[in-house]
Amino acid sequence: MKGCKLSILLLSICLGAGWANAAQKKISISSLANNTWCGEDLIGCSTFPVGTKHYNGVAYTMLGNKKGTENTAWFAVDAAGHGGGTVSITIPVNVAKVKTVYTLMNTEWGSTQSGLISITFTGSGGATWTYDLTGGTNVRDYNNGNYTNTCICQLPGGVGQSATINAWGNGAGQRLDEQVYELPAAFATQTLESITITDSGNENVQRAILAAVTVSTTGP
Repeated sequence: MKGCKLSILLLSICLGAGWANAAQKKISISSLANNTWCGEDLIGCSTFPVGTKHYNGVAYTMLGNKKGTENTAWFAVDAAGHGGGTVSITIPVNVAKVKTVYTLMNTEWGSTQSGLISITFTGSGGATWTYDLTGGTNVRDYNNGNYTNTCICQLPGGVGQSATINAWGNGAGQRLDEQVYELPAAFATQTLESITITDSGNENVQRAILAAVTVSTTGP
């Protein structure tokens, strides 16, 4: 009987994990990535993760290879030609009934000025939601140095909210943070067509780094 109960418990755990994985979809940004970690000369660049990784129960595709020749992320600073001005990236998603979006995103420098980074979600039936990220609150510098090093590390409190928690760290001060977005209720009956990230910063001011995106049809 004990063996039977153990088998049932293990089966339940496996099925639960399977359901969670089925609800998640890793979104490729390979065609939009524009540089490598070391090409951008980031501190600790050789330690950044590559391949399928799981952080806080969420699966991500981390671009790159051991030779370091494949672009690994979208760097706003490169999109802007290392100058000022607004740049953006639009990521095709096309997944129905998305409830939660997860991004691995940090900044290359950091600023507490609001409105420098925004993320917009667009649905097939007209639903749209734009969320502004603020340095030191829900996005921070990838490096624990002289720029924004704090965040309100918690899960969102409900639909139409977002929060940030840490995903990866190399123990030497470099990190990747996970933004968790609970989409407004309207998206539950539509297809999430795309996600647009807009950066209005400048070199040595802020500038976003997007490493990965995953969407889910369940809550966080």
